[in-house]
Amino acid sequence: MAMTINKPTFTNLPRTFGQYDIDHLIGRGESSQVFRAHHRYIPEHKVALKVLLSQETARIQRFTLRHPHISRLIDYGVQNPFHYTVFEYINGNSLRDLVKSKEHRLPPDKVLRYFQQIADALDYAHSLNIVHRDVAPGNILIDSDAENAYVIDFGIARNPDQSLTSTGMVMGTTGFIAPECMISANNATHLSDIFSLGVALFFMLTGELPWYEMPKMGDSSLAVFQRVRTLAEAGVKLPGEVDRIIRVLLALDPSHRYAHAGMAAAELEAVLGPHFLQTQIVTGKTVVQPIRKTKQIVVIEPNKVEQALSGLLVHEPLERALERARMLDEVRISQLLDQWSQERPLRLPLLGRLVRIHEIKHYNVFFFHLRLLIEQRRDAGVTEEPDTNQKPIPLQPEYDRWQIELPSPKEFAHEQGKPVVVPGSERVINCPNCSGLGIIVCPTCKGAQRITIEEPAPAQSATNDRSATANTPVVHQRVTACPQCSGLGKIPCERCKSTGRLLQRKLMEWSRWPKFDRAQNDLPDVDENWLHRTCREELVYRKRENRIPKEWLQITEVKEMIERRLRELDQDSRIVMAELQINFIPLTEIEFDLGNPEQPYRLAIYGFENLIPPDWRFLHWERILFSAGVGLLSFFLVMSLVFLTM
Repeated sequence: MAMTINKPTFTNLPRTFGQYDIDHLIGRGESSQVFRAHHRYIPEHKVALKVLLSQETARIQRFTLRHPHISRLIDYGVQNPFHYTVFEYINGNSLRDLVKSKEHRLPPDKVLRYFQQIADALDYAHSLNIVHRDVAPGNILIDSDAENAYVIDFGIARNPDQSLTSTGMVMGTTGFIAPECMISANNATHLSDIFSLGVALFFMLTGELPWYEMPKMGDSSLAVFQRVRTLAEAGVKLPGEVDRIIRVLLALDPSHRYAHAGMAAAELEAVLGPHFLQTQIVTGKTVVQPIRKTKQIVVIEPNKVEQALSGLLVHEPLERALERARMLDEVRISQLLDQWSQERPLRLPLLGRLVRIHEIKHYNVFFFHLRLLIEQRRDAGVTEEPDTNQKPIPLQPEYDRWQIELPSPKEFAHEQGKPVVVPGSERVINCPNCSGLGIIVCPTCKGAQRITIEEPAPAQSATNDRSATANTPVVHQRVTACPQCSGLGKIPCERCKSTGRLLQRKLMEWSRWPKFDRAQNDLPDVDENWLHRTCREELVYRKRENRIPKEWLQITEVKEMIERRLRELDQDSRIVMAELQINFIPLTEIEFDLGNPEQPYRLAIYGFENLIPPDWRFLHWERILFSAGVGLLSFFLVMSLVFLTM
């Protein structure tokens, strides 16, 4: 649980902290207050003095961080009972004071500039294994020229290996705390800072928070973090890629966030940078100039997978792909082409030195593995039993077949289930065998109660039998009570056990079977067997669901596989479990010429291994023809010698 603290007011605080006298309040947070102060003996030495309102001593650590966008820590001390830190004074305002509402939101070019500076400062701190733990607008200062952002208050930062004294304590600014830290501040990692940075980005762009419902301090429920507002919902019109970047920053699973803040900054600049051009009128001429200098940014071409599943992907391999793209500049590509041409003697030598590169594009090629479990439910007739006990039947609606609960599927395997009784289908009927009487007519006497039987006649004297032949048997008919029904003419009905009623229930039979499908993004002309044999695929997504998630249907290849399987199903069949696995390989496509700009070539470099497939276009045909000519000449010479020696 979060600690409850009775926070002192400004008037209750001392006016002096160590060697520093307070001038005035310049900022207020949930757990601290920031003052402009000056050194008692050097009045012109202005500082920012932050007083921690909690007495939790483990919240303060001393770090010496030297970065152009981190307010430098000058001093640290205790003015009982308050801990305080003294920072370099930045003449400006906090981001929280600048962005007071959506009417005061920042223009995107400023946001990009500040975001890059903050990201760079955090990456620097993270490289020293220092986690800030309260990246929020109150801890970001903007100088008076509105050109630079500074991260302050590393006073509650900590080394991730150090734990807090109060287990379960929650630290940070409400709405900016990462979900894992809502349980305990001990869970904070550099990825928690990256989450908070994502909230700050949304805040700068919109003046609002990205949550539909405000997270509550100490609430360990993560449901509020699962739905993130879009920029459009906040009234901001920017490319959809910015929403994707924010979703990655705010991924619920820390491993799905950017591994480094700089990765998000680079992608954000790639999306927003080209839009920030301004037109100036100079001596009657229109001159278009960029607002600021930007370095050339290498990006991976947008794709549906990262747009649809951005916050759910494993981002570490995707970031390695981006790093690979940055490494593949023209120099490195020329080296790879040279190496490739030297691997086979018949390839064009020194290919890398001959090429003139026109364009370099980087892609991620995704491979989709879809597993579906199909379940079929059919009517299986009825089952019945005599209504001997007259058990009460609960009154309930008859279940639809798909409302019946079956054992949950565990694996994608064939399964033939036993028939299942349909709840709500129980009913009592008159036994059709006995028409509800409980008895049936005796099948032997047909209800006559008597039967006629034939018996051998008693022996006669020989004189009386003279006229009869010796071979003619003599029988005697006798009427007797029916032995089957004991002369009653009726017998108990075995079907209903003489109750005259049957308890009848409907049955349903079910079965399951798996289906497997594969698909991939379109590839340049390449031997796919060579590709799968030589390039290692990296896993970026695997999820099993009992329904088809709507985000899967945003990926064209996956949607086509699912729709094809759905068309095969009848009204008795459904998909009850689905698993999607997505692998990828990075690909770089280059366009170049070999001295003639009118004859461009395209070539692809595959995988983290940077492999180039065999390509007949770049064979050394002169060498091949020469070798073939030498071979033919040698053949004819040998044949001539053979004929001459015959």
